[in-house]
Amino acid sequence: MDQTDAVSVFLYHLGRACVRRRWRTIGAWLISAIALISLNGAIGGEMTNGFVVPGLDSQDAYDLLSDRFPAEGGINAQVVVEAPDGSLLSDAPQRKALEELTAALAGIDGVEVVVPPTAGQTISSSGTIGLFRVAYSPDFIPSLAMLETLEETGRDAIGTQEALRVEFGGDLYNAADQPETGLGEMLGLISAVVVLLLAFGSIVAMGLPIGLALFGLALGIGGIIGLVAIGMDVPEWTPNMASMIGLGVGIDYALFIVTRFREGLADGLTVEDAAGRANATAGLSVIFAGGTVVIAILGLAMAGLPFMTAAAVAVSIVVGLMVLASLTILPALLGWAGHRVNPKRTRSNPTLQRVTTTGRWQRWGDHVSKHAWPYMLSTLALLVALTAPVLDLKLGFPDQGNMPE
Repeated sequence: MDQTDAVSVFLYHLGRACVRRRWRTIGAWLISAIALISLNGAIGGEMTNGFVVPGLDSQDAYDLLSDRFPAEGGINAQVVVEAPDGSLLSDAPQRKALEELTAALAGIDGVEVVVPPTAGQTISSSGTIGLFRVAYSPDFIPSLAMLETLEETGRDAIGTQEALRVEFGGDLYNAADQPETGLGEMLGLISAVVVLLLAFGSIVAMGLPIGLALFGLALGIGGIIGLVAIGMDVPEWTPNMASMIGLGVGIDYALFIVTRFREGLADGLTVEDAAGRANATAGLSVIFAGGTVVIAILGLAMAGLPFMTAAAVAVSIVVGLMVLASLTILPALLGWAGHRVNPKRTRSNPTLQRVTTTGRWQRWGDHVSKHAWPYMLSTLALLVALTAPVLDLKLGFPDQGNMPE
């Protein structure tokens, strides 16, 4: 018996054991999830928005600046002021408005330094536009609340007078004004629900991959990532990355096993034997696929960037969690679901189950094979259309032009 056969035999017995002891398996996972999430709430580390790149001269300069001039080590905001037509910033009404704005900005909680516009440096040659620099304490973590406070304070200081027009920007906006996570994942989830429901014709069969992915994702984001942050500087965008990858692999891996389970039932196997065979066949593919994804993600560590390494470690653990859940809790859930993974009309008819499971896709495959060239050319045209925007791709660093109006 080679190593692959040994793994398949182990997975077969594991799947059967999880079916026989389904409630123990499900209970063990739930207890573990509660324990990990509670542990994260008690001792979990905080995610960071810092980007430390050791070995670079610019990083050494930043570290020196933070050490010698702590106020310069925090996030900065920019406040741009413009005098109305026919006026200059050096005129009396504008000078008074600048002084009031400077005092108001300096009074914001967390602001260390306010550098007002200076002639010859941060005032335009026309004398009508000036730039404030607002430096926050390094201890302050950028947030949307900071943006709102900055804008409200600035506009309140100007008031209804028309001495100045004021706009806001700077690194604070790039750091704090991040897009809300969840919309893309929600659209993907809805699409998966529709596709799985059409493919399986059973709410139970559709719900198992979706539910497993959501459970694994909740455990990964709610428990694992925070615990990783205890010893590593995990960037704050890691949950977004984990959601994107975790949902994909979780649904995909569960789909493999559910499909094999349905085929086993169609072949007349018992629920326990069908789950064991699904684990032994599709489960082996899940292990190899999950291992490949983990290795690929951990390859980010080769960049030599600590924050990328931390994100890769956290996300790879989430993927590993999805693999483990697919091989244990999913067979237990299949043992609970039994023949309900099939549409009602086929549950008592194995022959009809077999036709429903394989017949549609067999007919579709035969149809595509008979019309290979039209499908190949139309698919190629679609791919070319989807990749066309790359011809107008412009590379560069983010600036204020990237921010929404």
